[in-house]
Amino acid sequence: MDGLEAQPKNLESLVNIPFPSTLRAMQSFLGSLNYYRRFIEDFAVYAAVLYELRESDFFEIGRSQLAAGDECSNEGRWTEAKVAFTMLKAKIATAPMLKHFDPDRSPVIVVYASKWAVSAALIQEYDGVYHPVTFTIRTLKPNELNYGTVEKEVLALLRVLDVCYTTLASREITVLTRHSTLAWLMQSRGLNGRLGRWAALLSNWTMEVKKCERGEEEILGILAASITPRGEVEEMLIAIC
Repeated sequence: MDGLEAQPKNLESLVNIPFPSTLRAMQSFLGSLNYYRRFIEDFAVYAAVLYELRESDFFEIGRSQLAAGDECSNEGRWTEAKVAFTMLKAKIATAPMLKHFDPDRSPVIVVYASKWAVSAALIQEYDGVYHPVTFTIRTLKPNELNYGTVEKEVLALLRVLDVCYTTLASREITVLTRHSTLAWLMQSRGLNGRLGRWAALLSNWTMEVKKCERGEEEILGILAASITPRGEVEEMLIAIC
């Protein structure tokens, strides 16, 4: 077997499920996705919208549907939730096969940070094409929401290094990022506070950081694509450390 893939039998039932009408049903749906989160590169980005729903939200939309003339006070949140629900089902249906990690191939990590989530992908090259090995992602804690983009990227990097520690320990790793500041942080000494703690943690790893030259759209594409031709990636990168 070349890798892991989502189970087609279970996929069909998940993809065809209607939008849950109660909080309990939504929680059941989200629980059923635990297996699939490893296949979805931005799982937490969409799931967080659904996790934030409360019983009062379902009550409000139910009341507004019974009284056709009433407007739902949480219409904006409800619209976002339905979009997130639809996107999750679509991503499950098109989930990529994950390759088993090959110790004879160089590991590459792509990091990305949004306003309220951080994500990373561990990928490896096969015949000039990058294939995903695993995706890691989490939503930001309240105290992390005001972090700068580079700080959030560090969180994404630290998480994937922690999750894949056994796989990546003692290996040379290439990190793809939007910001050259990440390389500066890894090389810095004598920093204080959380930057100092992060620099100390990253100093234990051997990494080459490469910056995407063409901006956010391209690095987003690298992370979002299930299979990315290496040639397209190499054209966008410059070594910065």
